[in-house]
Amino acid sequence: MDPKDEIKQKLDILDLVGEYVVLKPSGSTGFKGLCPFHSEKSPSFHVSQDRQNWHCFGCNEGGDCFSFVMKIEGMTFPEALMHLGKKTGVEIRRLPTTQSNVRARMLMINDLAQKFYRKVLLESTKAISARSYVTSRNIPPELADRFGLGFAPDEWDTLSQFLLKRGFSETEIVQAGMSLKRKKGTGVIDRFRNRLMIPLRDHHGNTVGFTGRSMPGDEQGPKYMNSPETPVYSKSHVLYGLDLAKRSARDEGSIIIVEGNLDVIASHKAGVEHIVASSGTAFTQDQLELLKRYTQTIIFAFDADAAGFKAAKKGISLARALGFDIRAVILPDGVKDPDDLVQKDPSLWKSLVTSSQPIMEFLISQITRGKDLRNIDDKRFVAKELLPALGEMVSVVEREHWLQVVADLLQTPIDQLRPSIPTSSLVEAVVISEKPSPMEKQLSKEEKALCLLFGQMISSEDIFDTFRKRLEKVCHGNEAWMTLYTLASDTYDSGSQPAQKSFFLRIRDMLAGHPKQDSLEELLDSSSFMADETFQDLPPQKVLEYIDHLFSLLEEHAQGQRREVLARNLRQAEAMGDKEAVSRLLAQLNE
Repeated sequence: MDPKDEIKQKLDILDLVGEYVVLKPSGSTGFKGLCPFHSEKSPSFHVSQDRQNWHCFGCNEGGDCFSFVMKIEGMTFPEALMHLGKKTGVEIRRLPTTQSNVRARMLMINDLAQKFYRKVLLESTKAISARSYVTSRNIPPELADRFGLGFAPDEWDTLSQFLLKRGFSETEIVQAGMSLKRKKGTGVIDRFRNRLMIPLRDHHGNTVGFTGRSMPGDEQGPKYMNSPETPVYSKSHVLYGLDLAKRSARDEGSIIIVEGNLDVIASHKAGVEHIVASSGTAFTQDQLELLKRYTQTIIFAFDADAAGFKAAKKGISLARALGFDIRAVILPDGVKDPDDLVQKDPSLWKSLVTSSQPIMEFLISQITRGKDLRNIDDKRFVAKELLPALGEMVSVVEREHWLQVVADLLQTPIDQLRPSIPTSSLVEAVVISEKPSPMEKQLSKEEKALCLLFGQMISSEDIFDTFRKRLEKVCHGNEAWMTLYTLASDTYDSGSQPAQKSFFLRIRDMLAGHPKQDSLEELLDSSSFMADETFQDLPPQKVLEYIDHLFSLLEEHAQGQRREVLARNLRQAEAMGDKEAVSRLLAQLNE
């Protein structure tokens, strides 16, 4: 069997899409949710488990499991094939493109390095101090294994020689960020030495880079050293721990944001797994859009004096503009980070996460701390700090709620305060992105009727057979619809009815290799989903009545177009004095 077909047979598209999109049942046959490819407030993204396809009526995108992964992960088809092959256990024997081959070799280098560092930590006599350090951080063996912790020995080229012996070139090892070229002479040396190695994984669980933490007492170099940007690692796209947090995030409905990698590991020890780390870098839009696949709520953790708030402020503003519900966890006095708190009282950490507060409530408490709101200078300062935050809110309901709170706080009428709210450029960008996509097509009532009819007609052989002749008449004259009708008719007449494939999927198979395959597949998918939305909750008699109504609408429209053509031809015949043509055309018009 072809690997593509084998993957489709083993993979349920509902499970695949469900890893990125919160889906809810839509009628009895499908599921829908907010589209991951464009900003929207009402769900227009549909998934059919029966047909194993997806379609968004907002941005007019759609397809199968491969097209979904290619679009959401930015992969080429060979990369999507490799990714889904790994996911389903289907062996893909070759890498067809240079780009995918480079990426695959970079991932192999990182994977081997992770296993090398792990083995050194577990077994080498040179890692005794590293094992002691892990123990001192109260990281149990099962967690160290889950996060793949390792150790880079204090030697010049141990890892480099290990990778060279396994067939990788010096150029590849340097490109992967694991080695550096020697300043003098030839050859390479290890980038990381005498460091606790924390693998950085993408949201699929592939090791793409490392953070190396210096050993206590080692003053050489920075405390934390990260991999450089490589073909597989970009710090603006990766969030530490997301591969382990995404399932828990769906269950909990939120993701916690912390600063350090070890905070994430400690939190897992306390049983709080819906947590990721920014690894000390500012949040980017790419990271936030990645998080949005799994939740609409993010929770920032701050120490009592909110020292981390200033660093996180830009990320919070961007998250607010992207429509996230943002909340805050405030650590107790004397606790510097979640790792510190878990060491002291893991149950308190769980409790604080459960009782997080809205970010605006936290912001108000921080800004008004020590201020006398009877004093005009303090009042002006508070207004200057809080009003921009209101301007960053996309939700009108949320903005109006907090505007009322701020107005009461400042003892200023809300109508006088509202004009002072600055409009955030971030919000403007989001609002622009929420406008209908230029690809979105406004269908005429006749086009919509044809979509609904065809989508319903191909839902089963019996329905197609019942209305076959009538359907052919309304498709006549439209090349795309006539092509699909002919394919459906040929599929029905072939008598081939594999038990595992529906009428729809067999029609789709007939499209393989067609010169206009992409556009016809899009038309086929969109008509099917449109029919699902319209007919799925109607009783059988109402379905038949609606079908008859749609056929009548299209038949009357076709008749009207025919009348217009005859009338135009009649006028031309009269102008030319062709009495025979006039007589014939009048008869046809009267008929």
